[in-house]
Amino acid sequence: MAISGYLFRDREKIIEYFQEKGILVDPKALRIIMEKSLGTLIVRLVNNETLKNGYVREEDVLEIVSSQSEKFNSVREIDINSIKANSSVDDFRNVFVDRYTKLRNIVLAAGKLRGPSSIGDVRKLKNGYVKIVGMVSDVSITKNGHKKFRIEDLDDRIDVIITNKNPLHNELILNDEVLGVVGSKPESKNDSMKSEPVIFANEIIRPDVPFRVIDDTGREPEYVGSISDIHVGSKTFLKDSFNSMIKWIKSSGEDAGRMKHLILSGDVVDGIGVYPGQENDLEIINPYEQYEHLSEFVNQIPSDITVYIMPGNHDTVRLAEPQPAFNPKIREMFSGNAKFLPNPYNLVLNKKNITIYHGMALNDLVELIPGGSMSSIGSAIDLMLKRRYMGSAYGGKTPIIPSEKDFHVMDAVPDIFITGHIHGHHLGNYNGVRYVNSSTWQSQTEYQKMMNFAPDPSILTLFDLNSKQMVKKEFK
Repeated sequence: MAISGYLFRDREKIIEYFQEKGILVDPKALRIIMEKSLGTLIVRLVNNETLKNGYVREEDVLEIVSSQSEKFNSVREIDINSIKANSSVDDFRNVFVDRYTKLRNIVLAAGKLRGPSSIGDVRKLKNGYVKIVGMVSDVSITKNGHKKFRIEDLDDRIDVIITNKNPLHNELILNDEVLGVVGSKPESKNDSMKSEPVIFANEIIRPDVPFRVIDDTGREPEYVGSISDIHVGSKTFLKDSFNSMIKWIKSSGEDAGRMKHLILSGDVVDGIGVYPGQENDLEIINPYEQYEHLSEFVNQIPSDITVYIMPGNHDTVRLAEPQPAFNPKIREMFSGNAKFLPNPYNLVLNKKNITIYHGMALNDLVELIPGGSMSSIGSAIDLMLKRRYMGSAYGGKTPIIPSEKDFHVMDAVPDIFITGHIHGHHLGNYNGVRYVNSSTWQSQTEYQKMMNFAPDPSILTLFDLNSKQMVKKEFK
């Protein structure tokens, strides 16, 4: 039988465990064991050396703390879940082709760009009116102040220019996005160099989400709750606030009784090995015991509420996106009303599309938006919906791994879009898509102080599936 972590949260039981083995514990070593909640990891302190010496030293405990950081960081990276670890150029090309194909079809389905030409045909055209769809690269500003970018389809490519007098000049255009261009191709200069053909853009057409009106069915509210970035295991985990939320849910009050779904959109524990020196910020050092502690909260939630749990960049899955759902060892800690999702994922509830993404790419997008910041995260979420794409440009801070298809494409138009990661809280509406950057349950970290960012913690957001209502519940 496996030894439970619960056994090693009590000081007297820890001392008793070692005494049964004929081992004494240095007071400093015991303090670290308690502070870090080493749990079942303490069995590793019973080894040939400690049995011989009859003593556990502070250095012995610190060695385990350090080794755990390295061990669990490697676990995150090698958990490939049927996706290649050693990927080729062709593997990555297949992801880009899938993205291009899906987003091109979305652009065409909108009906604003009927009958586009292939780029190869446009290149052969002497001059005239043109319509094309392609993927963007090499965005730049020319020496004359015109915006220039390259656009390519599966067979060819051509440069597009937006003149500095064109109102479209200030349009934010990003590498790797797919869009349509309507414009004109001037006649090539008749010179010996045969200058490269270009298109002068008059209109840019993005995949975008169509405007919709949220129906009010008149039926009793059915709420979807959204929280994120709980960071169980961290010293800055707001345990009392989280407990208050759990008690509120169990109370079955008016709003609580109407909540039938709860989404935890990533970073549900703090993990280990995520950043240098993280072990100094942890209350529970063993990630699996962090999940065990989280399950103590989640398993209190009434069985008529389905809890959906997604990983983030702190969780014990691979860091590269898309991220797989949690492994069976973690899943078995939770009761039957807990369901586990990969990241990102489109969840269909009551015929509504709930698109969920932890949100690592928000960091990349914020840096690309002029004047963007973590405090204006809504502009980055708007951009994701406008592009119908949740990822960032290739080569950014968000690591990606090739799979059979690009899971960051929003194939279905979301009715509700949920992100996290930023630790702020922002409610918004883009063309009728209600969205939230969900609140954290962790107080300000030292890194956030250094970045002068103040989180907005301990907020549960409720979306009604039967109306446009959104409810903000604070537990501060």
